[in-house]
Amino acid sequence: MTDPAAGQTRRGFLAVVGASALAGCGAVERFADGDEPTIRSHELPDVDTGDDERPHHLLFPAVPVPIEDAYLGAGRDRTTELLSGLPTPLGPDEIPNGHIREHVLDAADHATEDIDDARRAETGLMALRAIRESRQNARYAAEGWRFVSEGRRAAPLREEYRNAVAEARSFDSEYTYLGDDPVRAALVHARIETALRRATDDEGPSVNHDGSALLTVAEWGEAAESAHVYLDDARHLDAQFRASLPADAGTVEARLRGAAEALLADLRSRAVPPEPTSGDWEAPERVRWEVRDEAVDGTTRVSEAAGPASALLDATGRLAGFGALERVRQRIEEGEQFRVESAADVRRFRQTAVDALQSTLGTGPTPGLVRTVLTNAADRVWSADWELSRAQGDVRPAQLADPVSEYVVATALARAAPDAAERTVDALESA
Repeated sequence: MTDPAAGQTRRGFLAVVGASALAGCGAVERFADGDEPTIRSHELPDVDTGDDERPHHLLFPAVPVPIEDAYLGAGRDRTTELLSGLPTPLGPDEIPNGHIREHVLDAADHATEDIDDARRAETGLMALRAIRESRQNARYAAEGWRFVSEGRRAAPLREEYRNAVAEARSFDSEYTYLGDDPVRAALVHARIETALRRATDDEGPSVNHDGSALLTVAEWGEAAESAHVYLDDARHLDAQFRASLPADAGTVEARLRGAAEALLADLRSRAVPPEPTSGDWEAPERVRWEVRDEAVDGTTRVSEAAGPASALLDATGRLAGFGALERVRQRIEEGEQFRVESAADVRRFRQTAVDALQSTLGTGPTPGLVRTVLTNAADRVWSADWELSRAQGDVRPAQLADPVSEYVVATALARAAPDAAERTVDALESA
């Protein structure tokens, strides 16, 4: 049930400031003059939202192997089995402490919602993720209740967790990077690398519940299930990929590693513009700051990544970041101020981003590689859409600086994606 702590990134800070401003908070009053005209929130782009009132994503991550329905079904069955032991209803008679009871109930509710998300998933990879999360949440709830009903303790769950981690490490140590197409191989192997890194993380949960033994047991149950399901996912992806390969397919590990090392060496040699000073908060500097992160943040050496395939894809993303940075720089030099004076301006920036995503998706000889960059750009559009969906009443144009900068960066990334993918293909051919 614990989420990774959100880092204090510049993008995260700007998102919080922007969301607070659009919701009516006066935290960014310094961005506007007192006589600045306002824009009615209902005139802003009509963002399509779901039942949870969050915007819909425009593009989802994918992996170029089929996820078997039987595998997803087994995951659903596992979730159902775990939840079947919980009493209905689960009230104060079962768990008197309301705070602790809420944790268990929330986990059970999320597990059920995750199953629904898997059924609605637009890609096999998203269904895989949803089923994984359903198992994790269901195990948390189940072990929390077993503490009450059976006197469950954390020790056997810690042992189960360590055994699962050891099993994942054994699988990882014998893993072979088979493939006949290095680009497709990279896209699959990167997902497997990520799953194995999560499965072999031996730190365990960060348990701090003011002495609640029930929640400690629940956390260790979730940790054990997480290690199991990440390993299960890695094995399934590996099996599906191997089944799609010709019998004479060889290893591509050296090729992936060589290409990643070459690209990352090139990226390390590139000059990066300095960060804006605290006084540089006009729209052009704000956009430049945002897109600069796409070029700078990320893997710098193969050893930092989950593996050579992950390093290669991260390098592709950073190449796109540098390409986007150059596009933004050129626009600023040509006099672009990314100014917002009306709702029509916001609609224009958003539509340009959406058009860039849609026109680039599926293009070029390696659409799967391009898609890895586009999903990042689509996340930025979603972040901006979320902020707009929270707008209320009259909004000052300066309060729209953050979502507009997200649209601009998303546009630049989408347009830079094909060139970045081509550069990665060149590196693979030369490796």
